[in-house]
Amino acid sequence: MADRTGMSRIAGIFIRRWNVFLLSLFLSISAIAADTAQLLLTAVAQGREQMTQDLLAQGADPNVRNMVGRPALVLAAFNGNQRTLLALLAAGADANATDALGNTALMEAAAFGRLDVVTELLLSGADAKLKNKAGLTALQRAQLGGGKPVIELLQGVSSAENE
Repeated sequence: MADRTGMSRIAGIFIRRWNVFLLSLFLSISAIAADTAQLLLTAVAQGREQMTQDLLAQGADPNVRNMVGRPALVLAAFNGNQRTLLALLAAGADANATDALGNTALMEAAAFGRLDVVTELLLSGADAKLKNKAGLTALQRAQLGGGKPVIELLQGVSSAENE
């Protein structure tokens, strides 16, 4: 009887320690995933193309969002980081992802007159007809602050879609 009780205690201790180990492992993996997401957002915000590519190659989510819900692609477009943007798109980032205000990467690039980024986004399937929560399209955002070449490009896209 004493042997069974002793064995039961040992088994119980082993099971508890195994559960603690598994929980620690799970939390470590979760922390690594969170760190990878934060690293990717930082790399994108800073326009660090190689670091972005490396993190994406390691499995980082190209559709990751920052704490306020801004997708990495929108950050890249806002900052005019064409190569970083291309890396995200190549890894499967949603070209029409929106932030909390309904702005897409195309809208952000258009608003700042970033013709190269606008062109890449359109070639990648970004929808120029989408409206943000204020009811503005990429063309309308460009008209408020973007450069003439972006406005002309988006007007051409709008004309082609209406035909």
